[in-house]
Amino acid sequence: MQTTLLEEIGLTRPQAEAYKALVEYGASAAPILAAHIGESRTNTYKILDRLCELGLAHKDTSGAKATYIPASPAALEHLLQKQTDEIHLRERKLKAELPTLLDYFFAHSEQPAIRFFQGKEGVQRIFSDMLATGKDIYLLRSPADVEFYDEEFFATFRKKRSMLGIRTYALTVDVPTAVHNPDIDKANRFLRTWLPANAYTAQVEWDIYGNKVALISYGQEAIGVVIESPQIAESFRQMFRLAQGSFTSPGRQAAALS
Repeated sequence: MQTTLLEEIGLTRPQAEAYKALVEYGASAAPILAAHIGESRTNTYKILDRLCELGLAHKDTSGAKATYIPASPAALEHLLQKQTDEIHLRERKLKAELPTLLDYFFAHSEQPAIRFFQGKEGVQRIFSDMLATGKDIYLLRSPADVEFYDEEFFATFRKKRSMLGIRTYALTVDVPTAVHNPDIDKANRFLRTWLPANAYTAQVEWDIYGNKVALISYGQEAIGVVIESPQIAESFRQMFRLAQGSFTSPGRQAAALS
């Protein structure tokens, strides 16, 4: 039996040596096994008890002295599955707490964080992040978005966004696929600035929300980039307002942003 594999699975070298010795010599008391693996009796007890916790050994206390019995190597598969489950649990916890950790990071650093997303599911995570962030959104819409998502998707997103009290300031190309009903915009907390149909033809959407900037490219396959940086987000917001001012009279612009 190679202890290297046991170590790669996650056992320490002493644990791997102890398990191998148990398999070779059979049920053994800790003092006897200590001599085989070159560890002190105290350490050997700790090692064997840990093997029992991992399901790789069993402790028999029916005799005058406690003995340790090795479990089948099949137990290693259960150990790996348990480790996998624990990793998935930690991953979920990290994802839930990542926004808070990033906020703390940026409060003490000017270094931006960049995340990449691919495909429909990846871009959906960006929209979910907008809702989770809960900040007003500055949107430069690309009409190409309708090639990837149907109206039901956007209707659901708008409803959730409105329920969270998030306002959207949008630069929208005046095309048939855009919403042209002011009452719907009002209900969705959507403040729209219309652009001529040919003013923006790129297949890239901008979303600025909180300290984040999302760029979503609707090419052959949707891809997205989220940059988290207070400085960069503020820069994009200022660029947005400059662009908005080019298509809105000063009076209407002030009213829209109030």
